[in-house]
Amino acid sequence: MTVVARIDSLIANLQGLKQAVAAERGTGFEVALNAALDEADAVVGGMTAAPAPTPVAIASPAEMALASRTGTSFDALLQRDLLTSAEAARAARPNMREFMDATGADATDASELLYGVIGSNQDLRNWEAIMASDNPIDAARAATRQLYNSDRDYQLRQHADHGTARFADTLAAHSLQTETTIARGGNFAVHGTPDEARPGSFATTSLMAVSSTGLLLRGAGSTKEQIERTAWLFGFDTSRIAGMAAQTRANDARLAETLSQFG
Repeated sequence: MTVVARIDSLIANLQGLKQAVAAERGTGFEVALNAALDEADAVVGGMTAAPAPTPVAIASPAEMALASRTGTSFDALLQRDLLTSAEAARAARPNMREFMDATGADATDASELLYGVIGSNQDLRNWEAIMASDNPIDAARAATRQLYNSDRDYQLRQHADHGTARFADTLAAHSLQTETTIARGGNFAVHGTPDEARPGSFATTSLMAVSSTGLLLRGAGSTKEQIERTAWLFGFDTSRIAGMAAQTRANDARLAETLSQFG
């Protein structure tokens, strides 16, 4: 395995770990993760003769739109079939340096679009078609949206429990359940953690990005900006988020207010 491939594997593992502890965002873990990503980026940069691309810092919806405003539109890319087999996806997927050189994305966005949105799931995105398009960033986002709204077998295929007797329980634990789903709209759902001290109540509530099958992909965030960022990365539509506000208000008035901002 080459050093670059090992670095890509390390980043993929770190992103999977980051997803598993999404509730810890903002703590020392995320600082350590970002430091590791920066270090990996520096190592990869030192191994290539190509000049480092100009970073594109995507920190707001306006900047996100600016970063992918050229080339084929996102809506047009959604009309293409951007999924393939696991083998073909693995063979054609670029490493971080290749993706950054081709798109101008910075290390954070490159790692998220390549690995973060996949986590422990199977990457079935057609990277050959994505990288051949005139808008690879939006093509990757469109492919991610297609994957999580498809009937393909991607769910937790890279999880340690896949193929074992424990997998059914693991999949259930990572999926929406009727008793803990407060509201759902498209690829977003308000998920509640039961309060053991008060049966029938929730100790905490959170907005989750979910697949069409109800697989919990990651916490979507608690502010409008964080939610928009999650939606952008996964290519998800936010038009149904406001519709969950009324159902959420009795359990979490603050989250309901955030959801209503998408109206």
